[in-house]
Amino acid sequence: MMQGGPMVGERVPYFRALAAGSAREVSLRTLTGRRLVLIFHSQNTAHVAEQVNRAVRERYPSHEDVVVASVVDLSLVPPIYWLTASMMIGQAYERAARKIPSGFDSADYVVILQDWGGLISRKFGVRSVGQDVAAVVIDENAGIAGFYQGREPVEAVLDALG
Repeated sequence: MMQGGPMVGERVPYFRALAAGSAREVSLRTLTGRRLVLIFHSQNTAHVAEQVNRAVRERYPSHEDVVVASVVDLSLVPPIYWLTASMMIGQAYERAARKIPSGFDSADYVVILQDWGGLISRKFGVRSVGQDVAAVVIDENAGIAGFYQGREPVEAVLDALG
């Protein structure tokens, strides 16, 4: 684990974002009483976010137990390219949604949040995710249950979830 970021036990900072593809609101209000894993990553580290999501789903198959949301760092994207970036993330959502087993709502299992300007990352104290992902585990009472920043977050996330 690396230093920095939120401390275990701290209250989660307020954030609100709309999920790409489904346009569902993701915020503390909409997730009251549920656990949440935020995986902060870039395009280069998206495969690590997929590994975390897969590992969490193996242990906690229901989105009612744990919501996993990818937070895509778009702080380096100039505003003139935001529409293009948004379309590319929408395509990523569609590809991921096709992998969801039939009978499940992909909007519950594929949650991609676009972090324009790095606003959500800054609220959580997440540094650059070009090479290392950051994972924040939030408990059902909106407290920080775990934080990890590095290249192999799966074990740390599962440990924080219990």
